[in-house]
Amino acid sequence: MKQLHEFDHDAVHRLITAEGWDQTLPEVKRVRLSTSQQVVFWGLRIYVVVMTGVVGWAFLHGAIR
Repeated sequence: MKQLHEFDHDAVHRLITAEGWDQTLPEVKRVRLSTSQQVVFWGLRIYVVVMTGVVGWAFLHGAIR
């Protein structure tokens, strides 16, 4: 496999320009979620906490026996 320094500099520059890799990225902004989206995400958080508790309980219950 070729290393980067083994490629033609002009060909690499043309590829970078053609793909737009030399342009700055657009600014990332925080998106305001709707109430229903917030409820879904809070539900997912609660689900993860409950499932972590279930897995922990099952592990401890299995380790004791």
